[in-house]
Amino acid sequence: MFCIIILCIYSLVAPGFWWSPVQVGWEKDEGSAPTATGSYTKPLPVDEATARSSLDDLLRRENGRPVLVSSVIYQAQLGAYGRGFYSNDLAPLLQTIVSETLQAHGYRPTPQDGEYRPRPVTLAAAAETNLQEKLAALSPVMTEFGQALLLRDVVEALGVTSISEWQAEQLVADGRVSQALRKVGYQTDLTWCQPCHFRPKREGHEARRVILKEVRVKNDPTRKLSLAQGLAVLTPALAIDDVDEALVYLEMVGAKQSVKANWAALVGGGKVHWLGRKRMRLDGMKEHVKIQATLPCGWANHILIHKQASLKEMNPEQPFCLLDDGTQPIPPLFYPMLNKCLALPLLPKWAGYLWENGREHQLITLLDAGEGQGYAAWRTLPTSKEWQNVIQIGLRHKDIVF
Repeated sequence: MFCIIILCIYSLVAPGFWWSPVQVGWEKDEGSAPTATGSYTKPLPVDEATARSSLDDLLRRENGRPVLVSSVIYQAQLGAYGRGFYSNDLAPLLQTIVSETLQAHGYRPTPQDGEYRPRPVTLAAAAETNLQEKLAALSPVMTEFGQALLLRDVVEALGVTSISEWQAEQLVADGRVSQALRKVGYQTDLTWCQPCHFRPKREGHEARRVILKEVRVKNDPTRKLSLAQGLAVLTPALAIDDVDEALVYLEMVGAKQSVKANWAALVGGGKVHWLGRKRMRLDGMKEHVKIQATLPCGWANHILIHKQASLKEMNPEQPFCLLDDGTQPIPPLFYPMLNKCLALPLLPKWAGYLWENGREHQLITLLDAGEGQGYAAWRTLPTSKEWQNVIQIGLRHKDIVF
């Protein structure tokens, strides 16, 4: 064992050896003849104060992050004996020191998946009340990635005074908190923002963690598209399905000649196009509907919308797309389109429950990371069996009623 001093029998019987090893704490190996080692052993003394100090230093450095079991054992041994050992066995006293120190620093004393983890943050009863309203009342900041909430502001709104980065991640991902964030239109993941990422740029060099808006629509009136060489048109709206590389919605505005040239290049210039950095496949007008108008100024306004994003044109048996301008918690056409797809009794007042649980069960997913010009897009699966299960659970728990 790593904590045992071994004294050979030869030394004990050497000339002049006059003291008894048992009297000073040595124990003779009393194993059977074939297994006896012919030695005396004595446990190493544990330096309690240094062991605790070594563990304190380790956990302070980790600052509330999960810490490997092997690191804890090594620091405990190093403090207790002045060196580490290959064995992970700890003397009972040292095991007690490890457990007490972990708990004093807010860690669970039982390891999980090879690491000790901090105890999760428990919200006070007052913070549990009106959670969604408290998050909705926070003022967002603007970043180059879109609107966001500062993690610091979210934590303060929840009434948590001291929290580590890892605990903050767990808190944001917690069921009630993540649900409340989604309901007010935010992600449940954290993003690092450097000072240069904020708008306006912040002073100093400290990066901050933020929670981005889920739908981050840009409304750039100067954004242009040029599929026909030398002829550019304005693009007030553009939404892409990055999963199927499909065009969900596109609006072109400009001089008639320019719009017609770009339109021809789009629908007849080959199946693969690049709209900015987005790759898209378009095989003519098979899956789309065209809407066109002439503006009072004489310019042309052409819109291309995927049939599965149109309540009138959609095929109820296929996944459909919802356009979202980011101004409402739920896209306006969600209930009408879902109701058209499912042979199930649905009520308009269930829309919030269906939206939240559809997302929870991956029946509704955000396309193109929630980005778009004018609109973002969601994909919804019209899978009757899964939606029926969601409805049955809601009725059973009385989250929805007839």
